[in-house]
Amino acid sequence: MSKTKLIVKDNQVLVDADVLFEQIEEAGGDWKRVRNSYQQLKESLQTEQD
Repeated sequence: MSKTKLIVKDNQVLVDADVLFEQIEEAGGDWKRVRNSYQQLKESLQTEQD
C-alpha cells in the first residue's frame, strides 16, 4: 500500500514527518535549509484566493 508523503492545500504544504527528518539528515542537519526549501515550494504552489 502506498503512503502519502505530501499534501498541498491552498496555503499549506503538509509533509510526512519521516520525509521531513530524512531531508534534514540529507542536508547534514541543516534544518534551516530544509525549511527554506519547503517555504519556496509552498510559495510556488500558492494560488490567488478570491
